[in-house]
Amino acid sequence: MKVSKEMVELNRERVIDTAAKLFREQGIDGIGIADLMSAAGLTHGGFYRQFKSKDDLIVQAMQRAFSDMSADLSARLASTDTPLETLVRHYISDHHRDNPGHGCSLTALAADAARHDDPALRSFFGSIVSNYVALIISLLPGSDPAAKRSAAIAFLAEMVGSVILSRVVPDPTLSAEIIDTVSNDLIGRHSPSAPV
Repeated sequence: MKVSKEMVELNRERVIDTAAKLFREQGIDGIGIADLMSAAGLTHGGFYRQFKSKDDLIVQAMQRAFSDMSADLSARLASTDTPLETLVRHYISDHHRDNPGHGCSLTALAADAARHDDPALRSFFGSIVSNYVALIISLLPGSDPAAKRSAAIAFLAEMVGSVILSRVVPDPTLSAEIIDTVSNDLIGRHSPSAPV
């Protein structure tokens, strides 16, 4: 039975969406093609008609994840008078910690990407970092471009690191403490009314 072009495209989109979630939950090497295709409700045989390789799918899935998260974050930031605090409270949160399949690819897969030899994947993660740094620069108070860039890089590293640490510690009290401490510290140090 011949599958229509529309159905082929819908299936491809379903695989990308499924992969975006499962790669963030299980890691790049934590799920194979057969299991991923099964989770998408498709057969393993159709994979190579839709994607050049697993690496090709990984990059497309991470692009989808970043695009979806960026759209959500942009909407949140546009609807608040305190965008820096909103960014911190959204990113460094129990929800983000507990839902890696719907969270930022940096917190879920940066270590995997660093060990991966696909230049397209490494390049894509580099662009995620650059995009976040640019966003944070735009939200930070101050007028010195070099100081804002340095602060934005440290800010991003603290956000990503705090989510990773809050996920890895087995003690729920310490996990919550990491989230609260880093959130409050970042907001306190970088709010427009913070001492210079």
